[in-house]
Amino acid sequence: MMPADESSRRDHTMHDQPRQSRTGRYSAYYNRPAAFEPSPLTEVGPGTAGGEYLRRYWHPIMIESELEDLPIALRLLGEDLVIFRDRSGEIGLLHQACAHRGASLEYGIVQEHGIMCCYHGWHFGCDGTLIAAGAEPAANLGRYSFCQGAYPVRAYQGMIFAYMGPPEQMPVFPELDTFTHPPGNRLIPIKMTLPCNWLQIVENACDPIHNAYLHAISSGAQFSPAFAVLPALDFVETPLGFLSMATRRIKENVFIRASDIILPNIGQFASGQNPGEEECFNITCSLTRWVVPIDERSSYYIGFVHSNAHTTQIAEIDPSLYGVDRMNFIGQTADRPYKERQRQPGDYDALVSQGAIANRKNEHLAATDRGIVMFRRMLGRAIEAVRIGDVPAIPRLYSDGAVRTYNHELVFRLPSQSNIGDLASLEQFGRTAAQIVIDTDSLSPVERERVAGDRIRHLLQGELVS
Repeated sequence: MMPADESSRRDHTMHDQPRQSRTGRYSAYYNRPAAFEPSPLTEVGPGTAGGEYLRRYWHPIMIESELEDLPIALRLLGEDLVIFRDRSGEIGLLHQACAHRGASLEYGIVQEHGIMCCYHGWHFGCDGTLIAAGAEPAANLGRYSFCQGAYPVRAYQGMIFAYMGPPEQMPVFPELDTFTHPPGNRLIPIKMTLPCNWLQIVENACDPIHNAYLHAISSGAQFSPAFAVLPALDFVETPLGFLSMATRRIKENVFIRASDIILPNIGQFASGQNPGEEECFNITCSLTRWVVPIDERSSYYIGFVHSNAHTTQIAEIDPSLYGVDRMNFIGQTADRPYKERQRQPGDYDALVSQGAIANRKNEHLAATDRGIVMFRRMLGRAIEAVRIGDVPAIPRLYSDGAVRTYNHELVFRLPSQSNIGDLASLEQFGRTAAQIVIDTDSLSPVERERVAGDRIRHLLQGELVS
């Protein structure tokens, strides 16, 4: 048995040892993760600040071809719903639990108009109106003052959209100019499910530096090799949100990829396959996507792949490669073997591995995270505005009925002896080009592309002679 004085000396020695720095080597013991704290930015349910804000917008919820002859149960913004197409062709989106006794309408019988609950035969229209009350006499129908909860829906280009907010505040349907530009553009619906909160998925688009590492340096060339060149970053405010910009020098060219971040949850992106070698200027995109919360721990990545003269210059788009949990770009789903995902991780792996709801208390943000900070501030202000009773601003519609957007892709020749070469000058040039795109938004898409392109070329000519 150890003598008392020796035991005392040992205890004294252990407690007197100098504490290791909390920021030094092997300091995990002192750096415990902070406890998770809920945030309005990640809330989506009814009655929450974040959820009420999201309910002020139209959202795509399903590819139209998914909806066949039977009702489908689904969850959106934390609510359990059922969607169906009645025999007249009208689509209904109703609360899942029957207002009579709570049986699920996913087992309902589709009617010529509306749906009938399987349990007691209560029959509701696509707008929630009570049409018949089963065995109750028709004469008694007027006694019932309730409706089945229902939300407006709209089918557009093979996608079903829903609005889940106050009916009196329903905004105009968001028909973006990129849907029809360039002429002949075709929209191919996609929908993927990610088991994580919507915010961390949207933030991925506000982080253009991840394209260099995740899609080019770390995982091999998921994007073209040009994306391995570290860009100058900038984030330029637009009437809809902001542009997340990456400007690179590729040999004798300057290459700008400016992605639309449209509040609350839309992103538009040019192709990741452009090698930056041939001159181009496109105010359009290859992908328009929404991130639509299922609940706070899962989300839909849903939208349209674009097939047009700009996007098919590199590879012809095959519609059969896109759809439900299907996208012709590596790393967007969990369908690959685990070790392959470790060797070549993609967006799905980076996003889902942050946890069902990323704990932002444990972050250490840096200069390249400016877009993340900008989006969180914009989102926070918008959520607070709705909380105090304001109505979100409605995007301006132009004479063609479309909302002008700002996504653009530019490759112009600019010899290396010009004044634009370092990151600071690339950033300034990218910002100036973006402002030209913003300032020409009153023009038609075709005219805007021509006028903005000419102004940027004149700007570059000035750099060559200065």
